[in-house]
Amino acid sequence: MAQWSIGVAVVAEPYFVPPRPNWMGDRDGSVAVVGSTAAHSPPLSLRDKGTGYVAADWGGITIYGVYFSPNRSLNDFEVFLNNLEASMRRLVSGHVLVLGDFNAKSIAWGSPATDARGEAVEEWAASVGLCLLNRGSTNTCVRRQGGSIVDLSFATPAVAARVRNWCVLEEVETLSDHLYIRFELSRSQDPSRGHAARRPSRFPRWAVAKLDRDLLEEAAIIHSWLSPQAPTEEVDMGAGRFCNAITQICDAAMPRVRGCRPPRKEVYWWSQELADLRAACEYREARKTLRLAICRAKDACREEMLESLERDPWGRPYRAVRQKLRTSGPPLTETLQPSFLQGVVEGLFPQRAEHTPPSMAASAGNDGGSEVDVPPVRESELGAAVLRIRSKNTAPGPDGVPARVMARALDYMSDHLREVLDASLASGRFPERWKCGKLVLLQKPGRPAESVAAYRPIVLLDEAGKLFERVLSARIVRHLCEVGPDLSDAQFGFREGRSTIDAVMRLRAVTEEAVSCGGVVLAVSLDIANAFNSLPFSCVREALRYHGVPEYLRRLVADYLEERTVMYEDRDGVLRRRAMSCGVPQGSVLGPLLWNIGYDWALRGRLPPGLGVICYADDTLLTARGANFQEAARLAATGVSLVVGRIETLGLRVALDKTEALLFHGPRRGPPAGASIEVGSVLVPVRAQMRYLGLVLDGRWLFDEHFRQLGPKLVDTASALGRLLPNLGGASVPTRRLYAGVVRSMALYGAPVWVAALTAPNRARLWRPQRILAVRAIRGYRTVSTEAACALAGTPPWDLEAEVLAEVYRRVADFRAESGFRPPPEDVREWREAARRATMVRWSFRLETPRAGFAAVEALQPVIAEWAGRQHGTLSFRLTQVLSGHGCFGKYLYSVARRESSPACHHCDCSEDSAQHTLAVCPAWATQRRALTAVIGADLSLPAVIRSMAGSDSCFTAVATFCEEVISQKEAAEKAREDDLHSDLIRRRRTGRRRRAYLRLMPP
Repeated sequence: MAQWSIGVAVVAEPYFVPPRPNWMGDRDGSVAVVGSTAAHSPPLSLRDKGTGYVAADWGGITIYGVYFSPNRSLNDFEVFLNNLEASMRRLVSGHVLVLGDFNAKSIAWGSPATDARGEAVEEWAASVGLCLLNRGSTNTCVRRQGGSIVDLSFATPAVAARVRNWCVLEEVETLSDHLYIRFELSRSQDPSRGHAARRPSRFPRWAVAKLDRDLLEEAAIIHSWLSPQAPTEEVDMGAGRFCNAITQICDAAMPRVRGCRPPRKEVYWWSQELADLRAACEYREARKTLRLAICRAKDACREEMLESLERDPWGRPYRAVRQKLRTSGPPLTETLQPSFLQGVVEGLFPQRAEHTPPSMAASAGNDGGSEVDVPPVRESELGAAVLRIRSKNTAPGPDGVPARVMARALDYMSDHLREVLDASLASGRFPERWKCGKLVLLQKPGRPAESVAAYRPIVLLDEAGKLFERVLSARIVRHLCEVGPDLSDAQFGFREGRSTIDAVMRLRAVTEEAVSCGGVVLAVSLDIANAFNSLPFSCVREALRYHGVPEYLRRLVADYLEERTVMYEDRDGVLRRRAMSCGVPQGSVLGPLLWNIGYDWALRGRLPPGLGVICYADDTLLTARGANFQEAARLAATGVSLVVGRIETLGLRVALDKTEALLFHGPRRGPPAGASIEVGSVLVPVRAQMRYLGLVLDGRWLFDEHFRQLGPKLVDTASALGRLLPNLGGASVPTRRLYAGVVRSMALYGAPVWVAALTAPNRARLWRPQRILAVRAIRGYRTVSTEAACALAGTPPWDLEAEVLAEVYRRVADFRAESGFRPPPEDVREWREAARRATMVRWSFRLETPRAGFAAVEALQPVIAEWAGRQHGTLSFRLTQVLSGHGCFGKYLYSVARRESSPACHHCDCSEDSAQHTLAVCPAWATQRRALTAVIGADLSLPAVIRSMAGSDSCFTAVATFCEEVISQKEAAEKAREDDLHSDLIRRRRTGRRRRAYLRLMPP
């Protein structure tokens, strides 16, 4: 596809359908539609799929990929065609292509004869109004016994008129029985359906990878000297002058990205050698040579990719296995139909008339109305804001200036920026150019592409404006905390020192208190539709007055909200703008804080006894406490009505159809079957589980369903990362531990909440992914037990790590409850270290009774703290074999791998070849053993060896050297036995390529 600049392809019988946005597969993976990732190509969007067919929209055309097996009956084939016809009529598209392998023959498309399937296809095509595109009588499928024409192309008349140069590529090797079919599609005369090539973006961009830091500093110094001092300059002119200076500094320090990259013409592992071999493929041996060359090229590129992990652990290999590697291509705004794009933007950023806010009671303190001197921006304020962006790698705003470049430039230009900010504070005007954001749309997975709800808006703002927002946000937060009134205690979102865990722990405390007294708690989760983009500006202004925010800040925030716009470029290259008449700016720094302030009134309403509210940003949870379900349900219905009324008074809308309810109860106090509560005119069922803030909650806080859903995700992520960590070569130990930490953070999210629910099945769901990564960290065989792998890797079991997090969280929470402040960082570090020491003691106690890996675990258990805390030595593939006992030893190959007929040693007369035998007894390794004992002593028992390795770097190195020399010779001897045609039959069991290679060595 890359070589020929193919826009879209249909693949029948793929090996698998990868989970990528440009691949659309049918239900059983027998056919797929693949879109190009080139910048000029429109994206694919799934329309429909069934068994044997998949439909996707591509550039205004609905493309059907089709495959039907030749081994199925004619009756099944007719059912398949009926389903395909029903799908086409259901989509009602006048521009359709149907491409695929029908396994049907007819003289209509060049076959010598017509079979029953061919007749069925002819009737089907006529009934749905499709035209046949096949031309000539060239076979599309060529086998040794002959060829056939079974790959067919159909189109509606409007599309068929645009098809050019349909042909079967006989001269191109496909490494398959089927040949490539290629044709061209001319552009539509209808501009609403055409797709213009992507133009250079109107928004400037720089190649940050080519940044010259010395030139950056020189340019910043020169501009700091030459820029005129104009303290009385108008705000917009000052902001424009500063931004022009930053743009010139960027131009001096790095090149601009000009236009679009040329389309890629080949995959990353392709070479001229492979192209020559492909051109020479005429016979089976030539095909075989090409296949082997392709495999070698892929392996070489994979080795190069794995070596890059040391330079950048979060680079392309990591993003590829985590499925975070985005395909290159134009933004969504440049691919969607202009009319549909306009509807999406209008739905996400609604226009509304001026809303009358609720009358909020005057605050007890100063309402900020009296005019005071406006404090200028201090150097420390701006410095704290710059520090937050110094290491950021986020997308830039409309001016294209990266955050890291802005931070470096401000080392010399900060005085000039503070002049602009001071003028803005004094005049109460926020610079116009910093109110305009660049709109980026992200498509939500699992949502239909034709729905507005399938898109999430991100607004990118200039870094200079966001720095000003950080200064304003810090001043407003300081006022709320020191003067007040502060935000409601029920709000946990976007507040320093508060987290999702605090919100869930508040809910747990409420429910456990009620359940301990014999009652129940009904929790109702409310979903606010398009919350952040719908909050009226008037509500924010009124809330700022209520909280007594100083007048100069209120005046500036009011101007900050007015006349805001988002701009985007559509696929015709037209720069569109959309005015924002409500909502807090997403992607901004002030936006979350202004949401909390504007929404705070909904949380301050007085509720009847037994009702409470817990909120994280816009996720609002109402709790109703009662003696039984019926009482709690009645109270919840009343409370929901009150809270929803206050939310609607703010000009927001609650999506009642997305409301969820969950009953927390004690033993034998669950809700009746089919229980529900009435919210407005909607019946909300009371479910057994509810997802809340990333955790799956249940009525008894057991978390069985949470771990049942979490386990497969952890295993998939651990396995994906494990593929980047081979036993030989590959990433170093720090990178391996870093990847283990990625999965660990996923597993231990919410640990303070669920740590008490760690039953044996839930622990097992944590151990499996940990074992996968621990085995990768020690470079061990996959048969190494969980306990041995974790002990060798020095990583305590995650269930014990969860107890550390829970203990530190408890102590921090107790300190804040007593003092009202966050504890000092040094105290937190001391608590964490104390909890870790206690964990090592519990881990050591657990290792006293291992379930597997007895020799390694018993040797490590007495010194597990020293082994895990050592700062020297890294485990290698061959060293791990000796320490774990799983490797090139007769005992292991006989009892575990089943590759030997006996456990005897091949290097001496001993009847059992074990790791301990190799280390301490076998006379074949006497020379290497003498060098080892000269360093670590005469005691070569495994506990003594591990104790010496944990205590000394020289001892660790000596043992590692012994293992490398001895095991490498044992591996060479084992390979020689495998290649021996007269060896035991048990050694000849192989699969795949190794089996075929071995069979070629067998005599005829």
